[in-house]
Parts: sequence; structure tokens; C-alpha cells
Amino acid sequence: MSYRSGLIFALAASTAAFAAKCTPKPKVVDPTVSGTPQVLGIVTDPSLNRDSCNSVKFQNRVLWTCRDTQPVGLDGKPTLPIWDTSASWTDLDADGNPAVQPLSNGTNALLMYGANDARQPFFPLLPGECNDNSAGMCPDGTRYALWHDTAPMVASGADGGVLTAYTWVRKSHIKGDFSTDDPDPATTLYKMTYDPNSGHDALPSVSVVDENFWLYGGLPYGAYGNVVKDGIAYLYGKPSNNNIVLAKVPIGSVEDKSQYQYWVNGAWTSTMPSLADSASANIPNVSAGGQGTYYFSDAWNSYVWIGQAGISVSADFFITTAPSPEGPWAQPKQFYSGENGNFMFGAYSLQAHPELVTGGKNEIYLTYTKNDVIDDNVAVYSTPLIKVQWQ
Repeated sequence: MSYRSGLIFALAASTAAFAAKCTPKPKVVDPTVSGTPQVLGIVTDPSLNRDSCNSVKFQNRVLWTCRDTQPVGLDGKPTLPIWDTSASWTDLDADGNPAVQPLSNGTNALLMYGANDARQPFFPLLPGECNDNSAGMCPDGTRYALWHDTAPMVASGADGGVLTAYTWVRKSHIKGDFSTDDPDPATTLYKMTYDPNSGHDALPSVSVVDENFWLYGGLPYGAYGNVVKDGIAYLYGKPSNNNIVLAKVPIGSVEDKSQYQYWVNGAWTSTMPSLADSASANIPNVSAGGQGTYYFSDAWNSYVWIGQAGISVSADFFITTAPSPEGPWAQPKQFYSGENGNFMFGAYSLQAHPELVTGGKNEIYLTYTKNDVIDDNVAVYSTPLIKVQWQ
């Protein structure tokens, strides 16, 4: 190398080092609630008793997907059958806000609707999952509980035409006490297709991309949460050891596992870690440990997670933020507590609903499952809808 070339190289290296030192660190957002959060009403189809609902915007309205669902009898009590999962629509008003309306009983509600007469799981139970009944109940008293933890992820058609979306669901096989001999089951990838010309009450069709998209004993990327930004889907997974892991894939290549990259030891790699190596992929503070929602906040220019603590049956909402999907994430902090139900599992399945926020407003909508007991030990679910404004 000549003296001149060496000098240029040294100057370039020095300039790069100086620029790195002078580049400001990403701003860490510290969310603070403004005023008192407002309980707007409940999200409901009065004819159905529904557990653990989440939501995503499908063009000009909102699709809700829920876990265990039952019809409500004329006496107001839930009855049989139970079906594993269900889905419904809710409307937005002219300003894009949730169309909450008063009911004749004096309560306010965001009304759900849709074609649920078939009473079959929205995410189909597959052969080998005791699918001869809508609840996934097996002859030995166990059950295939395909209880999704996160809302569908829209991949295309958000602004019109045929829309496609995906959901990853762990093939959970549980006993009557909710324990399992298979803590890390395979994960099924479901695909939703929605044609806006299919009718007002028609729900998206659901197909199976791969019932073992993530293999038994592996890491369930996407089942714990997802967020899409700049054409990239970021997919969070939480196996039984509670290490929360992250993968990314171009939004148009969700079905192609060869296009995935994985966050391991502080860098992206095309080699997927194993469950045994997941500690090297764990992201500190990326959640409070329980169910919740990931999204990107335009108001904060930040990634956000809102949800519940790892072991909790209370409506205590936590939040953490980060400048990028892989972090660094702030220490989760509690910012709101809702009213718990009177059942032993009083509140759970805490969710955020960023799709209900319009125009970049600095606010968020929340829901959770409130579980109450009426009459002779009959459990009923409700879904309070809360609006939180930030400072």
C-alpha cells in the first residue's frame, strides 16, 4: 500500500469511528398516561360467550379472532357446543374510530357480527387433533386447545382487493388441569384469504399452509407476536423455557422458511437456533412475560409491546418500548389496571389494538377477558374496551 493510499484509508477509518461516536443513540420512549383511561363499553356479540379475543384491521373494518366460543341460551347463560376458535367483524365509524353504540340494557358495546352459524372452529382442527368435535376433546379427557396468542398478520391486500393474512398456532394438547406432557408442540401456520366482495357477514376462508411449520420441540416463531414494518415481518416466539426469540422474513415470503433470518447472539443469521440454544436468542425486557401485542407506534417512532405479566390473572397492563424489533427494550412497567372478574381466573388475555388508532394519534385501545361467575358456578366472559391517551 502506498503512503497516499494508507493515509486515505487511515482518514476514512478515523472519520467512521468519529461518526459512530457522534451518532446519537436511539431515543428510549417512556410512556406516561394522560388523564384517566376511559372504559368505552364491551366488545360483544350478545348471542355468543367468547374467550380471549384479539383483532386486526381488514381494509375498512376489523376482524376479531377469539378462543373458546359458546352460544348463549334464552336464559342468558352459555350452553353447548364449545368451538375451539371463532371470528367476527366490528365496524368503524366515519372517522375510523370503533363504532361503539348504546344498547337497550343501558350498556355501550362495539357489536360483533359475522357468519358463525356453522359453529365450527375458525382455525380448523386437523386430523389427529380429535377433530370429530368442535372443541378438540379427546376420549381420554385431554384436549387439543388451538388457542392462538396473537392477532392475524396481514401480508397483502390491506388497502383493497383480495387480502391475505397469517396466524401461527401452537398445537397444544392439554389435560383437564391445563397441564401438558408436550410443552413445546409443533406450530401450525394458517392462512386467511378475504374477498371484500364475498358478502357483508362472510368471514375469511382459512387454509393450512403447513401443520408442522415449526417442528415439535422447536421454537414457535410468530405464535407469541408479530409486527410488520417496511415490508419485513418480525415474528416473536416464546417456548416453554420462557426465552423470547425473534425471526424476520420479507412479508411476501412468509411461507418460505429458506427466507427467514433469526436473531442470535446480537446478530441476524440464517441458521435457526434450537430450543436448547434459545438462551443465546433471548431478548431481555421484550415483554413482561405474558400474553400481549406487539406493534409500531408512529407517534413515538418506536416498537411497542403491551400485555400482562408472566403469571397473572389480573387486568394489570404493562408496556415496554424499543427503537428496533430486537431492542434494546426498556424495563416493562405497569400503566393501567382494569376491573377483574369475580372468578378465580378473573382477568387475562390482555391485548392492545393499534388498528383502532387513527391519524397517528398518541393513544391506544385495550381489551382483556373479564371472567365472572353467575348463578350456580356458570362462567361468563366479557371483553371491556378501554381507550388510553398518552402525554
